[in-house]
Amino acid sequence: MKQTGKPARRSPQLLAAVLLALPGLALANADLKSKMDNPGNWAAQAGDFYNQRYSKLDQINKDNVGKMQVAWTFSTGVLRGHEGSPLVIDGMMYIHTPFPNKVFALDLDTQKIVWRYEPRQDPSVIAQMCCDTVYRGLAYAEGKIFLQQADSTLVALDAKDGKVLWSVVNGDPKLGAVNTQAPHVFGDKVITGISGGEWGVRGFLAAYDINTGKQVWKGYSTGPDAEMLMDPEKTMTWTDGELKPVGKDSSLKTWQGDQWKIGGGTTWGWFSYDPALNLVYYGTGNPSTWNPSQPPGENKRPRTLFARDLNTAVAKWVDQLTPHD
Repeated sequence: MKQTGKPARRSPQLLAAVLLALPGLALANADLKSKMDNPGNWAAQAGDFYNQRYSKLDQINKDNVGKMQVAWTFSTGVLRGHEGSPLVIDGMMYIHTPFPNKVFALDLDTQKIVWRYEPRQDPSVIAQMCCDTVYRGLAYAEGKIFLQQADSTLVALDAKDGKVLWSVVNGDPKLGAVNTQAPHVFGDKVITGISGGEWGVRGFLAAYDINTGKQVWKGYSTGPDAEMLMDPEKTMTWTDGELKPVGKDSSLKTWQGDQWKIGGGTTWGWFSYDPALNLVYYGTGNPSTWNPSQPPGENKRPRTLFARDLNTAVAKWVDQLTPHD
């Protein structure tokens, strides 16, 4: 074959084939991964898929950290607890606030506001939030900023202009189901959880398509196997010094009557992802109710580590750290 000296054009089909040949990269979101790999960015709340919170930047060290001074400040106008970090992506900084969950896009060179998003939420949501009106941060992928509002609405914003691309309701605040956690993007899905265990909310983890907002799967923390997305024969747990299948309805057997329906195990914390294994890892919160004498038994699976397949959501394994809390 004659070599012309011109670089070969890489078609989308060729790129797709390359990604399929690299399973870990294909399962991870390639755009987000490239942004994460740039040390000048901070493209995810915890820095990477593994939640390591580590930066390769070395300009600040133990010898000069004492000389740091304020370069500029920005006020969000919301005087409540701010949790989570700003996202920094290719010269833009995306800042979030607690309720009412404003989002600001700032040009880092000029510190000017490029766009802002100010959702209108029913203030009655505030009374349903147990531990201040905090919010743990935004997510990014493929030109979209993902915001999980307190009223449970999950929103995708255009990273360039802040326009709403889609929104979906993730829970019912009137039942105490609110949201404070940062969403996470793994592959073509944005992962979110739910808060409100103190109100008897039944915890779950849910995945939505990043392009359409359509719910792809939802796995509960308590209840029947079909709703928890557990395989009685293939979902494993550590029992009597060895790994064993969880068995049929391993959660239902540990609750009295229908108490699993208000069983807690909410998922307001952090989620991590291993692209090589295609597994999502997360922990569930306390069981409900707060009074441990009211739900007798082991109360599975609050206070549990879950490993779920990103595509099917079926639990690979579970490890209950504190039975009956």
